Amino acid sequence: MSKRDWVNSPRINLISLLAGALALASLFLPWWGLDASGFGSSVSPRWTLWNGPSTDSIFRGSTQPYPTLTSASPIIGALVVISALLALAGSFTRNIRPLIGSFILSVLTPIAYLGVVSYAVTNSCNGQSNCLSGPFGTETVFGITLNWGFQIGFYLYVVAGTLTLVGLGFHRIFHKTIPTTQKPSSQLSKSTN
Repeated sequence: MSKRDWVNSPRINLISLLAGALALASLFLPWWGLDASGFGSSVSPRWTLWNGPSTDSIFRGSTQPYPTLTSASPIIGALVVISALLALAGSFTRNIRPLIGSFILSVLTPIAYLGVVSYAVTNSCNGQSNCLSGPFGTETVFGITLNWGFQIGFYLYVVAGTLTLVGLGFHRIFHKTIPTTQKPSSQLSKSTN
């Protein structure tokens, strides 16, 4: 294989391929949850993007946050799927646009999920002092310790977004992109013959 053939051969961006796989894996892991322990027992309800809280018992006060968290999480899940598919597609093509789209979604999706969880938790309190004080935190009341916050799926998706950024850099360095207005040299030689 000559050097010119090697340069024109298709190459796979393994970094963005790994980013897409991690994003898809994060879909099946919990993104937010609670850990309550005290008096010799513990309870740890956690939720993926496809299942919200099954009861409204974690949110004291308002009934609005429960449906908000339950209905908005699948939308976030759909954004994760789109981001993962763009990262996977971008790893097999010379075009950098799918990776750029995946990276933008990998930045916006965690911010949107943070907003959804923050809205749900904040509105559940209705000014009460004995409830969750934000999207993450720790509280001890009467010997019961309550920890709540983002879980492994959320953090795995943030890692996937970071890998997408690294994959973008890899793509720019090792995959020579051809501007859309310029024909590849193989097409130029065919058109002159």
